[in-house]
Amino acid sequence: MLGSEFGRFQHEFDDLRTRLGRLAGEAARDFGDGPQKLTELRGALDGRLAVIERELDALSRDLRLQGGAVTGRIGQSVREKPLAALAVAAGLGFVAAHLFRRRRAR
Repeated sequence: MLGSEFGRFQHEFDDLRTRLGRLAGEAARDFGDGPQKLTELRGALDGRLAVIERELDALSRDLRLQGGAVTGRIGQSVREKPLAALAVAAGLGFVAAHLFRRRRAR
């Protein structure tokens, strides 16, 4: 789940980068007589994209840390209460089987 969220953010970031590149191209046509303004615009866009990329990297690290912490807590719970963990797993399996059976019946 965390990986899919990060993948979605990465895809949106790549899409944003593409759109900003197109916008810069349009601005170049509009400001054909002002190449310095275009250079400034490109610099501002590159700076903003760098900030967004750093934020995505930080989000990725946080998601990995949280995922590891959750995995550790689950592992600890299973070691401390193996019968309860087995009962929960069996219950989830029963619910999943029931849902899949209902889906096939349609």
